[in-house]
Amino acid sequence: MGGARSRRWSVAGLLVFGPAIALAVISVVVLWAAAADTDAWASIDRRQSRVEGSQSCRRCHPAQHETWHHSFHRTMTQLAEGSAVLAPFRGEHLDVDGFRAVMDRSPQGRPRIRIHATDDPSVTPLLDAEVELTVGSHRYQQYVARLDTGAGPLERWRLPVAWHVAEQRWIHLGGAFLVPDGTPGEASDLLRFMARWNDNCIFCHNTEPVPGLAEDGELRSEVGELGIACEACHGPASSHVERHASPMRRLLAAVRSGGDGSIAHPERLDAGRSSEICGRCHGQRIGHDLEKVLTEGDGFLPGTSLGAVSRPIFRDTRLASDPPDATPFADRFWPDGTPRLSAYEYQGLLLSPCHADGEGLGCGDCHSMHAADPNKQLRPDYDEARVCTTCHLPSALPGATAEREHGGHPSSVRCGGCHMPRITYGLLEGMITHRIGSPDPGALVGRDEQPDACTQCHVDRSRAWAAAAMPSLGLSTSPAVRAAPHEDWASRVELDLVGGDPVARALAAHALGRPEAVGPMDDRLRALVTALEDEYPVVRWFAVRAARRLTRLSRDEVAEAIVAELDPLADAAHRVEIAGRLRAHLGPGRLELHPERLEHLQLQRDDRAIEIGE
Repeated sequence: MGGARSRRWSVAGLLVFGPAIALAVISVVVLWAAAADTDAWASIDRRQSRVEGSQSCRRCHPAQHETWHHSFHRTMTQLAEGSAVLAPFRGEHLDVDGFRAVMDRSPQGRPRIRIHATDDPSVTPLLDAEVELTVGSHRYQQYVARLDTGAGPLERWRLPVAWHVAEQRWIHLGGAFLVPDGTPGEASDLLRFMARWNDNCIFCHNTEPVPGLAEDGELRSEVGELGIACEACHGPASSHVERHASPMRRLLAAVRSGGDGSIAHPERLDAGRSSEICGRCHGQRIGHDLEKVLTEGDGFLPGTSLGAVSRPIFRDTRLASDPPDATPFADRFWPDGTPRLSAYEYQGLLLSPCHADGEGLGCGDCHSMHAADPNKQLRPDYDEARVCTTCHLPSALPGATAEREHGGHPSSVRCGGCHMPRITYGLLEGMITHRIGSPDPGALVGRDEQPDACTQCHVDRSRAWAAAAMPSLGLSTSPAVRAAPHEDWASRVELDLVGGDPVARALAAHALGRPEAVGPMDDRLRALVTALEDEYPVVRWFAVRAARRLTRLSRDEVAEAIVAELDPLADAAHRVEIAGRLRAHLGPGRLELHPERLEHLQLQRDDRAIEIGE
């Protein structure tokens, strides 16, 4: 009787659960067949795909979308609405070389920037524009307006003032670019910092940018999406979206190993191809076909060769129209070819032996678009020493012994402190170089044109001292030539501050104010006084910021009160008066003891003046 009941339950169970079991078996078979069908996952002609937009990506990749949403890439370009606008626009003003910029709101509440002559505001303004777009949100935010220039109704222009996020103040772009003070009353000096967005800013600040130069000369620009969104790195995704329209397909994609040929995945590319995606914007380039670039865009598809559509700019790069001996980009690099401006990080990587022609280190070894901290986009698992020791065994490095680590420095000095020093200028910051190399101060002894890793930290020492110290640390350096006569009475950074070109002076001021710098704070502060009177606003900006840090650290309340009055963008008379008071309080430093040598270095500086507007 019990057996009959069991058979009845078995039959009932089969009738109830049989279809579900069969469906599950069929589903497994279908999924297995789909996984084995390589054609269903094969590469396609992705150039036929269209941009879908980040919201489309969000449906299947919510975690990746969330981390990207908190990045500065997303906010690289935004409509000037709501919280996207970081500046107050409540009637603030900024005086620049005889002109006043007023930042307020139109009657409709739109952010507005107006510029007029300070001495006669009744005259027609030089500029009266409602802001349409914002560019940037990390260091400072720039503003873009649609202007009637007579060249076309769709032209947008970057305006000449910006909002500095950390300082919570307005600056003019001449205070951020490497140019000297303008001539008071010369409108052209102020307005030259305006740039046409349609064929300039559009490229590196948006996804799938197309300037849209038409036969009539007008720019009918379009972007796939404002800002650096998903498809800037993964490529247009319409084919990928179509391929994964089925929920079953998406389920399989989540568990299947291997890539999908309908989209680019930077982490599945080799170091060279993956880094080219970053190099599209973080490495200034020249397109092979400029006319095509202006009409259709740069032509780069993530996952393909960046070199197929453009060439990176290096120190010796010239345009086709330049004479053979021209070096129009030389000022953007140090004499040995190392980039000294931001937006050339890709070039630094290409020049690094660690990159090994794309077979070694790549951007993705340190950075990720989906990192926890948006400030540097470092990988969540980033560890500087781990990245380096993947190839460089600590025990095999020069100078390493049982008693000390390689280099003879304390553990607080990380690998990058010596091998990626802060010899790059960008966005009112002293940045690390992305050209990875070994310090060689001996090669630069007797030369004034390039900073070195050692004296950018040991700011109270000469390069000859650094070269002499290398053997005691178990390190080698090039044989030093005879030091120049002036190198025996001031540190390398102090000499750069007086006689270097604008980039060297700015980075010297930055080095003097760094908390980790080695050297007496009083001497460092004395050296900065000279920079407070510099004719380049960028140098003064770094000097003021460094002086503020040093006076706080030294607890010199008198000096701190004087420095608090300093404004790097104030008129020359104000700056000279404040610097004079600070100099009198601190007393003479080493530079003031040698006026004839000081004069020599200043004349040398005049010969090395440069202007780099971007």
